[in-house]
Amino acid sequence: MNKQHTLPAGLERRKEDYKLITGRSSYVDDIRPAAGRPPALHMAVVRSPYAHARVTAIHLENARAVEGVIAVYTGRELVQDLPTLQALAMPNMQMKQPERYPLAVDKVRYVGDPVAIVLAENQYAASDGRDLVDVDYEPLPAVIDPEQASELDAPVLYEELGDNILYRMPVQGGDINAVFAQAEHTVRVRLVNQRLAPASMEPRVCLFDFDGVSGELTAWISSQSVFQARDTLARFLKIAPEQVHVHNAEVGGAFGAKTIFLGEEIIAAVLAKRHARPVKWIEDRSENLQAHMHGRGQINYVEAAYTSEGRLLGLKVQILGDVGAFLYGVGPLLPTFTASMLSGPYRIQAIDCLVIGVLTNKVPTGAYRGAGRPEAAYILERTIERIARELSLDPVEVRRRNLIDPTDFPYKTPTGLVYDSGNYEAALDKALALADYDGWRKRQRERRSKGGDERMLLGIGVSTFIETTGGPSRPNAPQEAATVRILSDGNILVQSAVAHNGQGHFTTFAQIAAQVFDVPGSRVEVVLNDAALPGYSMGTNASRITQTSGVAIHLAAEAVREKALRLAASVLEASADDLVATQGRVIVNGVPARSIELSELARMVEVKPDLIEHDSPNPANGAPIEGLAAWHAFSPSGPAIASGAHIAIVEIDSETGDISIQRYISVDDAGRVLNHYLLEAQMHGSLAQGIGQALFEGVVYSEDGQNLTATLMDYVLPRSGQLPNFELDVVETPSPTNPLGVKGVGEAGTIGAPPTLVNAVLDALSPLGVKTVDMPLLPEKIWSLIRAAKIGKTKSF
Repeated sequence: MNKQHTLPAGLERRKEDYKLITGRSSYVDDIRPAAGRPPALHMAVVRSPYAHARVTAIHLENARAVEGVIAVYTGRELVQDLPTLQALAMPNMQMKQPERYPLAVDKVRYVGDPVAIVLAENQYAASDGRDLVDVDYEPLPAVIDPEQASELDAPVLYEELGDNILYRMPVQGGDINAVFAQAEHTVRVRLVNQRLAPASMEPRVCLFDFDGVSGELTAWISSQSVFQARDTLARFLKIAPEQVHVHNAEVGGAFGAKTIFLGEEIIAAVLAKRHARPVKWIEDRSENLQAHMHGRGQINYVEAAYTSEGRLLGLKVQILGDVGAFLYGVGPLLPTFTASMLSGPYRIQAIDCLVIGVLTNKVPTGAYRGAGRPEAAYILERTIERIARELSLDPVEVRRRNLIDPTDFPYKTPTGLVYDSGNYEAALDKALALADYDGWRKRQRERRSKGGDERMLLGIGVSTFIETTGGPSRPNAPQEAATVRILSDGNILVQSAVAHNGQGHFTTFAQIAAQVFDVPGSRVEVVLNDAALPGYSMGTNASRITQTSGVAIHLAAEAVREKALRLAASVLEASADDLVATQGRVIVNGVPARSIELSELARMVEVKPDLIEHDSPNPANGAPIEGLAAWHAFSPSGPAIASGAHIAIVEIDSETGDISIQRYISVDDAGRVLNHYLLEAQMHGSLAQGIGQALFEGVVYSEDGQNLTATLMDYVLPRSGQLPNFELDVVETPSPTNPLGVKGVGEAGTIGAPPTLVNAVLDALSPLGVKTVDMPLLPEKIWSLIRAAKIGKTKSF
């Protein structure tokens, strides 16, 4: 940040960091079964080396003979215990649902598809047994490219479906024909958002223990939602949710990929029930890159209608979503999320989009940091940049002419999405000033005017974008909830079932409660991550937690403070309206000598519970929250639309194709900012991942479906030395969707960085006539473009 900000006392550092950096915390792999339970069995997964094949025979004898191996299973042996996996679908979405089991039966459809399971007394025996499972395959033609997969003569993954098209969903608004008829210009672009691997430091891991006597399952997982995990496990094991006890250990990164179980975790839970013993599974890095969900994976065909002044009138878009080999969770919906956000921060009269979901012989795509939002921003920002280039206008000026005005909110887009608030031009103006945009343009003109064969090419990239964050609870689902309690020592206890995985929830929640009670953050204890806690949480995703659980904590804290004030009023013989809670006491305003400690009030309620009214978070049984406490649930009135303006200055070495980011400026609107330091941390992480997509990362498959990037030697993540010093700032337009006025910011960098950097690179290459390039912008790709342009050939990548 460019300025210093004040935090409540006791929260100068994140509350959660000390135990992490000193090794005092536990991840799932550190956890052992409870005392009195047998040691955990270890699970290993036999995976298909083929992208598409029939399984004709599986030979298990050698694996079963390995010392320490307890059991070996095939999909056919477990088919009765493993129900099919299902994907979510929108109400107006007619989507085919192919039958898919967590363990392949008869046919495999991607390299890494689970074929057999080995259970052993230790992980070494499990690995040895896995290596000795011999599978006979009948290879089938594979289809890897989604454009080829959508053709009628393509190899079909599921014969019962007839083709690989899962759905065709129109997303429309406005009179597109009239808009294109009146347009002075049109332009077409083809854009690719490549597949990405979430690549968290900790891969998937789980430990399940089923008690055959009580019929209860205890689960230790690394997850973004303990409630979704609980309900999924209960459904697959055919037991009540109350019989599943989920404990979320520390999560070593998630980024959307740990929102749901993909299949292996369900198999481990089923086998824990079958053997009545704990079962542990730890995914290795190659499995993680090869067999876990990927993000993005879209091809977009865009036609834009615009005026000679650069005003964008309408968009025709076809989104081809590479769903992968099967459907589960929100993966198939992500291209439709992209379609809903195609207006971005701009006034567009009409949008006509067709979303097509297509099956390919690759692992499925799912939610990865951004989840549909980066693709929408990329479509718009690349298109706006192309319009500016076609009209020989400054891309900033073209954006200005199209931005939604602050007086237009609430603003409804052609796709039906309602924007709650924003000031897009203010963010752009602040970013331009921080970047010295005009100064860099002047330097660029001076360098280009010298002529000659300039080695270092200077490029300036801009993007303005929106980020849909939060939103109401799902229909018929509970709201986010929290309990706040005053303890007998006067400290404040905050309880929420939110699953944290690096966002700083302990610090944010402590800050919210501390500010309500006017106490140091050190006097607030936060307990998270347990489905047994009162309340509910849909999970940590969609940049939503502060505006849902955070608001619930705020409201619960206000409610218990009011209870404390009313109780104190009876003790101090004063009106509650004249009382103030501060520094662990309730005082008579203006007469601090007349006061009572919060601790004393809490002890009074312990002795005489009927001194106050008690909340009940469970209407089914009416069980009250005990003590001087309050429970509150909250759901926002709608999504809070965050936004940002990013600028990148890059230099390209024309002899090597290497790209160097000279400066990166980010100005983001996250509504009312509660903690600037946590916002900065979120931006650093998301910008690093956005830069990774733009410059380095991409899952690459061979024509026969082999993942060529299944190690971190081949799948290139950005290193700290390759990242610039980020220059960050904010504008604050409070959201009316929640009492705190907050918006999310956790995915802003993954949304803004890819188009900003691609636009900067294309700007640097524009004197050579280069108009398009696909991510990642690898040096050899850029070098080839430069060489082709210099010898007079056009080339696209």
